[in-house]
Amino acid sequence: MMKKIFKGIVIFAFIGAMIINSFLNPSTASAASASKANNLKELRAELAAYQAKMNAAKQGSQNAQNKINSNKNSITAAEAEINTNKQKIEDSKKKIEELNVEIKDTEEQIKELLRSYEVMKGDNVYLDYIFGATSVSDFIIRCSISGQLASYNDELVASYEAKISENEQLQIDLNNREKQLDTQIENLENSITSLGEQIRQFDSEAVKFEDEVKATQESINYYVKQGCKETESFDSCVSMRSDTGFVRPLKKGVRTSNFGYRGTNPATGAPNDYHSGVDIGGNGEGTNVYSVANGRVGKIVRRSSCGGNVVYVYHTINGTKYTSAYMHLLSIKVNVGDLVTNTTVVGTVGGGAGTRSYDKCSTGPHLHLSLGTGWYGSTYVSYSSWRSHLVDPGKKDYVNIPAKGKWFYSRTWN
Repeated sequence: MMKKIFKGIVIFAFIGAMIINSFLNPSTASAASASKANNLKELRAELAAYQAKMNAAKQGSQNAQNKINSNKNSITAAEAEINTNKQKIEDSKKKIEELNVEIKDTEEQIKELLRSYEVMKGDNVYLDYIFGATSVSDFIIRCSISGQLASYNDELVASYEAKISENEQLQIDLNNREKQLDTQIENLENSITSLGEQIRQFDSEAVKFEDEVKATQESINYYVKQGCKETESFDSCVSMRSDTGFVRPLKKGVRTSNFGYRGTNPATGAPNDYHSGVDIGGNGEGTNVYSVANGRVGKIVRRSSCGGNVVYVYHTINGTKYTSAYMHLLSIKVNVGDLVTNTTVVGTVGGGAGTRSYDKCSTGPHLHLSLGTGWYGSTYVSYSSWRSHLVDPGKKDYVNIPAKGKWFYSRTWN
């Protein structure tokens, strides 16, 4: 019974690990469904898909920018309303002060007119005024006038007090409105920050897909020049010289960064960074970079924002297809379709001052070398497929780059 329970726990843990791994490594999970192009027709379809994604990313960036502009206009309007309301509050305070003065002045004036009013408590002047009437109707009028003056005073003072209350309420309302507008401005500013991050993501996507569009178009142009038919496989259309192994891409150098996940990207600061190849330092910009084996140039990316100038070379090593990638190049010395040997210079070392204006993913002169199975841009096209096909080029089975920090002084190791 205990064995069955233990077996069940092990199986459950294994399934859970597989599920977690699919989340942590989405590119691996999606690699099986990644599209492949092995002829011009399929490659054109991939090009159209890249163009659509590039256009969608650019449109997304533009939509976010339009929203930012709208939010900025709303902030300007809200700030203008706040300033207007503050002036209204100041005007209201002044009005209250004026009304208080008017109340005092009016009370004094009416008191003068109503001195007779106090005769009601025994003042003979009031009685003289009333009994000085020449007729009954005059008597009634004089009594009415005195009463009206007293009532008018009360009504006038009450009117002023109502205006004061109205202005005080106005100040409260305006202060509350200012708080609402401050909250609105804060929300709009937060939205602008979020939209700015969206724009950066959209722009990054647009640049990535634009690079893919250019590279795929170069591949199409090459295959067309070779006379490949729309549905003819690239393998049968284009021949290339095979090889039996790899050699190093530089005459000397030192490994400065390993393949795979590393703590932090030294150029961008991004955590849990995936490094798609091996970095080789120790050479100045302009140093020749050689193909690691016989093959054919399959793809070129120029002035990428992360990787700079990149050359991809297709190889067939002992019957197995590989793609080598040379990144951060200062210059490119080959063209798509060129047949190369392991002594062909494909480019020169960059990554420093000469490429810093456009290549943001390098901290100094070095070569980034990637190696993957299959032909990236031919037997498969998507970046997720390229990433899932990557291998560690530094291993002895491949290019054999000494461990991190150790120098080499030869392109061969035998």
